[in-house]
Amino acid sequence: MTPSPSPPRGSRLISRVLPVAVKFWLQTQLDDIGDLKFEIQATDRQVLSGQIPGLALSAQRAVYQGVRITDVDVHASDIQINIGQVLRGKPLRLKQAFPIEGQVVFAGEDLAASSTASVLADGLLDFWQTLLSRDDVAAEVATHYGPDTMALQDLTQYQSKMQTAGTGLRLHLLMRPGLEQGAEQGTQPGPTELCLQGNIEVNQGHILKLTQADWCLPSGALIHSEALSGFGWNLGEQTELQALAIENDQLVCQCRIMVQP
Repeated sequence: MTPSPSPPRGSRLISRVLPVAVKFWLQTQLDDIGDLKFEIQATDRQVLSGQIPGLALSAQRAVYQGVRITDVDVHASDIQINIGQVLRGKPLRLKQAFPIEGQVVFAGEDLAASSTASVLADGLLDFWQTLLSRDDVAAEVATHYGPDTMALQDLTQYQSKMQTAGTGLRLHLLMRPGLEQGAEQGTQPGPTELCLQGNIEVNQGHILKLTQADWCLPSGALIHSEALSGFGWNLGEQTELQALAIENDQLVCQCRIMVQP
């Protein structure tokens, strides 16, 4: 019997070796990922030269540095990898930065959970610190929440929480669990909670701009913030947002980011 010809080396790379290497690399970058699907868009010759022109990826329930992402549907391009080492059984490594663009969705419960225990939590506290360092914002807080605003200059005793609210977002600054009772007894000055609600639009791709901002008082009343009208938060020039919207209790982002080696 004439033996069947062996498949070309390039075909074996795409169908066997490379997908395993890509999947392993993704798992090393994420805390968890479910229902992962991806398609390597490259010819044999391109792969053998260490180039992947395109990679389409979708996943559900991905977790990155504590941030819970409900759905991901993105496309990466111009990926350069260490193909020689991959062929020798070494882990996949990136040789240069490459762009990823597409849609990322956060369900309301995932957004709330991520905002208290993840890399996002640190960013939200930085946001609050920036707000409260402004005299006009501090004056509004003192007016609506009490005169002990100076206690909020150090936010180490606080944490932030984010929720969807209609077509906007609601941000809470909360005293960490276990400290509220001390605050009520006067041993921890300052309000136990601040709450800000607003609608957001994207400006210049990397700036989130508040188009409407209201303080949410413990009574349930909403008080318009003059100080925060048009306030912008810079996410960094490596982030490029095409659109940001709240739909059906979900935060939907159309974005483009650079992945660094």
